[in-house]
Amino acid sequence: MKWSERPAGSPEVELVPELDAEAAPATLVIDKAGYTSLTPEVRTLIAEHGLTDVYTCAASQRSPVLKTAVDVFASGLVPWLITDASASHGGVAPHEAGLLVARRFIGDGQLITTNEVRARLAAD
Repeated sequence: MKWSERPAGSPEVELVPELDAEAAPATLVIDKAGYTSLTPEVRTLIAEHGLTDVYTCAASQRSPVLKTAVDVFASGLVPWLITDASASHGGVAPHEAGLLVARRFIGDGQLITTNEVRARLAAD
């Protein structure tokens, strides 16, 4: 996938300005180098903060976001895949295929939209 050619700080791997306000109140925003974001360091941070729910999204959701969501589920945490904040560099069909697989692995109710995330956060 040649992401190693895009070092930290390059526009391709940074949050777009439109997401800065959304990310500002986040407890954690993870930059990851492999398929899963649920690394030992992230597991430690989750435990330290007493988190139970993990929200995932990415520009390329097919494998990395799906892998993270399944790992979160298998770890006994609650995975949430934010569908309208995720996409696939392969286009709409691979994105939809990834969402189908996610529904099968973590449950249809775990796929939510950004508006649903906002409503959950406002309720807390």
